[in-house]
Amino acid sequence: MANIMIAPLYWHADLNATFALARKLQNKGHHVHYVCIPETEERIRSQGFDFIPVFSSVFPPGTLATQYANEATGKYLGVAGINARVKGMCELCRDGEVARATAHLKPDLFLISNHMLWEAIDAWKTGVPVIMFGSLISSTPDSRVPPIYSNTIPSSSVSSRLKVIWEWQKMKLRQKAIGRVSGLSKISTYIRELASSAGYPAKHIDFNALPWPRLSLFPELVFFPECFDFRRATPIEGTFYVEPSIDIERNDKVFPWDKLDGRPLVFCSLGSLITFKFLALSRRLFQMFLDVMRQRPDLQAVVAIGHYLRPEEFNCPENVILVDVAPQVSLLKRAKVMVGHAGSGCIRESIFYGVPMLLLPCTFDGPGNAARAIYHGMAIAADFRKVSSQELKSFLEKLLDVPSYSKAAKRMSREFVDLENQAPSIAIIEKALAGKLNFYQSAQETVPSDSR
Repeated sequence: MANIMIAPLYWHADLNATFALARKLQNKGHHVHYVCIPETEERIRSQGFDFIPVFSSVFPPGTLATQYANEATGKYLGVAGINARVKGMCELCRDGEVARATAHLKPDLFLISNHMLWEAIDAWKTGVPVIMFGSLISSTPDSRVPPIYSNTIPSSSVSSRLKVIWEWQKMKLRQKAIGRVSGLSKISTYIRELASSAGYPAKHIDFNALPWPRLSLFPELVFFPECFDFRRATPIEGTFYVEPSIDIERNDKVFPWDKLDGRPLVFCSLGSLITFKFLALSRRLFQMFLDVMRQRPDLQAVVAIGHYLRPEEFNCPENVILVDVAPQVSLLKRAKVMVGHAGSGCIRESIFYGVPMLLLPCTFDGPGNAARAIYHGMAIAADFRKVSSQELKSFLEKLLDVPSYSKAAKRMSREFVDLENQAPSIAIIEKALAGKLNFYQSAQETVPSDSR
């Protein structure tokens, strides 16, 4: 059987999206090894997978913990910090960081997050097949589908198309302006330099893709079923919408299950990043939600407040359980409504269990995810920064009392569950292992022999 290297981004959303796939690959007899920064080792090994550290000089142990604690106090990494990390990783990949770390395992395939494209270029140099994957909806310019950060719900009308085209144009103009002023444009330079040194053809880098440039040379698995997305005018070549990759066996933090008493359950979580990147707003939102729950003693709620807020900061009613981190998958099996930030994990896992959503998008893909959930009739969205307690109560009660939201969520849940069981990603991966999805060979045919 094959030796497969999985290289995710260190964010929980990206890690979590790989665990179900890794278990399926193991069940097929393949050997799975994770390749990631040192700080993810405990999380990965707790799921039962082997681990190989990379980028230790850029991310020495404790780097993320320090960054997150700083951001909770308003001290952000900034453009210079981001540039330094990307430059450091690109330089290490130019010197063969990923290839060297995995050489003793004799990899047969690399599965690499589309957030970590420098790793893919490094792995490509080994001649081993590379497949990218994404835990977010793929977002590239299209006349029918707006950028993923947009809350626009498109239609088939000419005016809608014009609006979508203009949104993409605005995005390009804004990226250029921000890149020049802030210095973020240096990231594209680092990627181009790495690609040039590796002999990776520049024409196969799409710098218009979100959130990072896309390596169009490699096939890409998207862990968001196509039935959830808006219909594109032009398919993205090499992109495969596969199963939602929900790991029902995920090993999460211990939870006091005995405190759940059978009342209808509402689960509230803002994910692993929002609670410290937007600490004051998160505190405000959580207290408003607690105030709403106090008015509904017929309900029970679990609220995951993260590591940087404390239970004693809140006026909490008896029908709410406050925890720092919650076993989201297990709680969604019981929940009637999910209150969340519209991140990819929140959306995919809620739909998988047929749970309607009250969404409070506040960053990057949240608005686009919320727009799609609203379009499909299974969610209501509110302004994370401005929503009032009364609005929160009204929206929550609407989701609980109007059957159409639950019916829509359960309808799409059936599609998600069916795809999870079919696991189309496995067939694609095994096709690549058999040499029948060989993007590497077609690339080599375009590269002069003296640049390899």
